[in-house]
Amino acid sequence: MDFDRFRELPAEEPEYFPEEEKGRSDRLLGALAVIVLILTVIVLSCYLVIYLAPRVSFNPFPPPTAIALLTPTPAKPTDTPLPTFPPTWTPTATPSHTPSPTITPTPSNTPLPTSTPRPTSTPKPPPPFYLDGEPLRMSQRLYPEANTAEWWLGFAGEVTDPNGAAILTVQIKVWDGEGWEDSQATGTRLDYRTQFGGGTSWWEQFVPSNCHLTKTYYLQVIQNGVGVSPVVKVEHDGNCSKNLIMVNFKRRY
Repeated sequence: MDFDRFRELPAEEPEYFPEEEKGRSDRLLGALAVIVLILTVIVLSCYLVIYLAPRVSFNPFPPPTAIALLTPTPAKPTDTPLPTFPPTWTPTATPSHTPSPTITPTPSNTPLPTSTPRPTSTPKPPPPFYLDGEPLRMSQRLYPEANTAEWWLGFAGEVTDPNGAAILTVQIKVWDGEGWEDSQATGTRLDYRTQFGGGTSWWEQFVPSNCHLTKTYYLQVIQNGVGVSPVVKVEHDGNCSKNLIMVNFKRRY
């Protein structure tokens, strides 16, 4: 068998028909166009139906349903007496869509604690000595030359017990509040007893200031270095005819 002969023969190519292939493509495109047209018509029809009837079942976004607000009709009053309730009660829920809230009793006011009264302080006893009468202004009688010169000014007086007896264990302090002060013991001026009477507890304190000056002075009874009477304030008005101011003290007990 001559194989070379068959080897030399060219292979047969399949026949190709371009007109037939083109016809198939046209038919496929036509079918797709028809399908697209049908789908377009269906979609447009759905939109038209949704526009005319928005609540149709296949509408994916239907409009919200309006909720009708029911206005309760007030109940007509009846002659039936209202039921009485015990002190603590829970109201029965009325037939309504909204449950009635439970009434919580208001807590009663807790009384505020009463303030404890502060202990009253025990009043201190008054000082044992006090001013016996108002200060008496007069012209001094022991120094006539001082009266003539019109410069002398001083204080004098007595210190006695409740029975009028002389007390000789105290001093009288006199000061002007401007830096000057001095003190005199009682019983040191018996010459005042001769001039004015009284007992043996007379004292005198000369003031180193001209009697023409208007000035304020202070006096107090001192015993063992401690003030045992209120401070007495005395005003001198600058009248030299009244240059002796009599100030007497008395003990309470």
